[in-house]
Amino acid sequence: MNFLPVTTGFPSHTPFDMEGILLVNKPRGPTSFHIIKLLRRITGEKKIGHTGTLDPNARGLLLIAFGRATKTVMFLQEMRKVYIAKVLLGVSTETDDISGRIIARNDMLPVPFNILKDVLETFKGSIKQVPPQFSAVKYKGKRAYSLARKGEKFLLSERDITIHKIDIIYYSHPYLKIRVECSKGTYIRAIARDIGKLLNSYATLSALIRTDIGNWKLKDSIYIDSLTDRKMIEKHILPIPVVLQDLPKRVMKNPRLKKVCSVL
Repeated sequence: MNFLPVTTGFPSHTPFDMEGILLVNKPRGPTSFHIIKLLRRITGEKKIGHTGTLDPNARGLLLIAFGRATKTVMFLQEMRKVYIAKVLLGVSTETDDISGRIIARNDMLPVPFNILKDVLETFKGSIKQVPPQFSAVKYKGKRAYSLARKGEKFLLSERDITIHKIDIIYYSHPYLKIRVECSKGTYIRAIARDIGKLLNSYATLSALIRTDIGNWKLKDSIYIDSLTDRKMIEKHILPIPVVLQDLPKRVMKNPRLKKVCSVL
């Protein structure tokens, strides 16, 4: 397990004017990169990053790191994530979500509830998942979505992911709404796609919202449209000690550690 050194505090001098984590409620439409670009323009800060991308068609919680807090991104990315997903049965798209071109469909009959539960059970635990063709995964040094847009044929390798929980919220054919608690690297679009395959049919992701990242909640986030100026953003940034409190820690008392912290 990775540990972060814990000290009595951070040095008072810092090259960054803004430091900490901002909980943003991302709407449908913009990419995570566009959110970063917007915040750079509003604040004038250059050292900004996020802890896990959301597709343009998805909305929900996005953690934005400023200044030295960007050094915590690798740890925050490891946290469990929770999604609410709406799946459309009987339809397949090239992107595995509703934004893509429909490539196949059938008029499947309603599925018995117990069958749906059994299908979802097969996703629980450590599993292999093939990412969507339209994804940021690299294939021979190039982004898969770039190759897919050109119509090139290729096969992505399976990846190890973990589904901690997956439950049905409601089912009203042809729509299935589920809650998924999962590890990093999980594509909910791929889960929707694979649900269709296990039902000997098709399925695609109709809507997606991320509600949790670790202990951070969507209800505590702020809408991006509300962040109109630097002062408003500064008001909502969580300081670094708050960001670190839920991460694994190791206390070190060696005075030489101060030299290390001074360059963080």
